[in-house]
Amino acid sequence: MLLSEVMRPKSCDDVIGQDNLCGNNSSFRKLINKKVLFSFILWGEPGCGKTSIIEIYLSKFDIKIHKTTGSTFQLKEVKLFCEQAEKYFKFYKQPWIVFVDEIHRLNKLQQDIFLSYVENGSIILIGATTENPSFEINKALLSRVKVYKLNSLKKEDVLKIISNTIDYVNKNYEVEFDNDIYEFLYKTFGSDVRSSINAIDLIVKQGKKGLLKTSDIKDSLSENKTFYDSSGEYHYNIISAFHKSVRNSDIDSSLYWLARMLISGEDRKYILRRMIRISAEDIGLSDPKALEITLNCFKAFEILGEPEGDIFLFYSTVYLCLAPKSNSLYISEKESKKLAKDTSYLDVPLHIRNPETELMKKEGYGKGYLYAHDYKEKTTAMKTLPKELKTLNLFIPQSIGFEKEIKKRFDYWKKLKQELLKKNQKSK
Repeated sequence: MLLSEVMRPKSCDDVIGQDNLCGNNSSFRKLINKKVLFSFILWGEPGCGKTSIIEIYLSKFDIKIHKTTGSTFQLKEVKLFCEQAEKYFKFYKQPWIVFVDEIHRLNKLQQDIFLSYVENGSIILIGATTENPSFEINKALLSRVKVYKLNSLKKEDVLKIISNTIDYVNKNYEVEFDNDIYEFLYKTFGSDVRSSINAIDLIVKQGKKGLLKTSDIKDSLSENKTFYDSSGEYHYNIISAFHKSVRNSDIDSSLYWLARMLISGEDRKYILRRMIRISAEDIGLSDPKALEITLNCFKAFEILGEPEGDIFLFYSTVYLCLAPKSNSLYISEKESKKLAKDTSYLDVPLHIRNPETELMKKEGYGKGYLYAHDYKEKTTAMKTLPKELKTLNLFIPQSIGFEKEIKKRFDYWKKLKQELLKKNQKSK
């Protein structure tokens, strides 16, 4: 039997570090004690106690329970299970419980199948996930279950669990560990206590006796774990930390989060694509060279590959971080899209439509159009917005970096158009 199973908490009193769920006055513990059947999902980091808490909940019920994982629960199985559960419910007036570990691995279609059965009460759906349910679970299904967020285990909680495990091993096996083991396991596996317990289990099962030094465990582990999942929430959290550090011109933290992604195997092109976005969203016209440098770094990385090409990610990061910042383009993008969405019913003015046919000409297409190059100012007072829209301010340049020059150009054209408009009005 796995040591992690032996050490698994058997009651809420045994659970360490999750008082929000298992504390004496917690609502979740009260539901467990009252044996209330309801659908829920536990969301938390690996090894923080999700499965243990669910097993404690399930132990309270003497009804049919099906345990599976999102990665192995095939579509046909889901359909068959739901149909059988509904028949059982109609006949015995009792639901089935299904516990889906890694519930985020169910695809949209599989999740949709559960909807009506959870709603009519024939199935009690319980899930465990390391991923943010808001990203991974369909909104319709999410609205039918309760989501509980587990705490990240504090260092003292982790060390207490490791200590309990080592005490058990010392009592039941002819093995002792030196005092360095606690800090080593914490630095290696962090709050993932299950991995720490599995590491201890690996040593014990090798049959070694007597006092074992921390170096023995180091040699037994094939590689140290890095705390990063390139497809999960850590992936989004760290890229977010990187982006916000660059936006804030924090050079050290920008390089730190970049390095964290690189040593954890993050897709370099994914990072570079985010940098391309940063060059427009957070720098934009305040330094147009930022986009040029980032694109060149992307090409240079493609030529060299990793690890030699990683230097270009640092190259681009440093430049973006130290470049002047402006979100003028980002605001312009958001405001323009919002306006377009709200006014998509408005017609294109006839005078700026192309008269492709004689019929179009007769309908007024292109009538009154003024060709800017025919005028010495290279612009006109002609209106090019739908008539229902008045003067807009979808782009407001800032006086920073090269955007100062952009603002000069912006002000020049704006002033010139106003003068031409006044001139036209006077002539009328």
